Amino acid sequence: FYAEQGGQASDQGYMMCGRQQDVLFPVESVQVFGGYVIHEVFVSETLKVGDQVHLFVDEAQRLASVRNHTATHLLNFALRQVLGDCTEQQGSGVTAEHLRFFVNTKVPIKTENLQEVESVVQEKIKRNETVYTGNAPLNQTSDVLGLRKLDTVYPDLVRVVSIGIPVEKVLAEDSKHAMNTSVELCCGVHLLQTGDVQDFTIISERQMVKGISHIVAVTGEQARQAQNIGQFLAKEVDSLATRVKLGGASVNEAWQISKEVGHLTDRVDTTKMPQWQKRKLQATLKTLQQAANSVHRKMEIRLAAEKVEGLLTKYSNEPVIIDTIPAETPYILMKAVKQLCNKVPGASVMLLSSQAAGQVFCACQVSKSSLSKASAADWALAVCTQMGGKAKGSGVAAKGMAKTDDVQMVLAAAREYAKNVF
Repeated sequence: FYAEQGGQASDQGYMMCGRQQDVLFPVESVQVFGGYVIHEVFVSETLKVGDQVHLFVDEAQRLASVRNHTATHLLNFALRQVLGDCTEQQGSGVTAEHLRFFVNTKVPIKTENLQEVESVVQEKIKRNETVYTGNAPLNQTSDVLGLRKLDTVYPDLVRVVSIGIPVEKVLAEDSKHAMNTSVELCCGVHLLQTGDVQDFTIISERQMVKGISHIVAVTGEQARQAQNIGQFLAKEVDSLATRVKLGGASVNEAWQISKEVGHLTDRVDTTKMPQWQKRKLQATLKTLQQAANSVHRKMEIRLAAEKVEGLLTKYSNEPVIIDTIPAETPYILMKAVKQLCNKVPGASVMLLSSQAAGQVFCACQVSKSSLSKASAADWALAVCTQMGGKAKGSGVAAKGMAKTDDVQMVLAAAREYAKNVF
């Protein structure tokens, strides 16, 4: 089995004992200690010293790990191509599920950089270049321009992995081949051709500390799935953008569109898809959310104004105005209260609105001349808490909710309080 080293996870599989061929022993991990390769095995039956065992590698798991390892080398090369020689690998982690890459880029990686890096890797995959390997003395590799290696201690004899160019050409004196492809010192297992990576997508990139980026990518079918999901979500965003532009026919419809933008934002935030595409969609959705919220608020304000016009014909110069109006949200109700107070200076106003869910919204504002008698918060609390509800606000304005579907009972409580206080 391949033991975990060079950032690549160990092989998995199972052992079969020669004297117990009907019993399989899963190999959980493989490590190197003191020159020995240690296989960690889950034992449900007894294994004895001296037992002969047969090893069976999980070929699918190994192939997935190998695919991701070769893709890591392609990613390292692509980062240098796009961002320049300032990039410096800080480490990597390769499993069958994904590859992780830590790189010092000195500056944050922009969205367009991620898309370019992904394209460079995909182009290398399409070319189906040969992956060459060969051993060489460490001192022979020290002067090779473009050769990538970690800041670690290497043995005197090292393994060179070169993509697209034979190792002997890379190591030739005055050779600059390593500047144009991926050449690294590596002891891991690799594909024979880059085409076997099949596909590649960066699904995450974030700054760990200043200048250090953590990149997560997937290959093969996982990469294709991530790309397909990204395209699907992009179409959903385009469709929703059209609806936001058209607006809603009602306050409720506008509110529903605003909620849908929020839900789609959550899906984009949590879905595995190309990171460059995710960032673009997130930026678009942020703009759409602002636009949808603006449309909703404007409709609420316009609707509140319409409600006020109806009340003005009923109350022209009353010191206390208490009534009910249809209002889909507490915001509309509060807006109507404030607009009515502006139209009838010196009036204290409380408006109520019955809701289908068995609640009554309440909003009120107390005139400056009446503040010495009671606050808006006191008024709203006195009315709403009688019906098991709650309210909050300031001396001037407050809003709340009563837990009842009997709006007339709430109306009577509001008028009774006003009669005794104002």
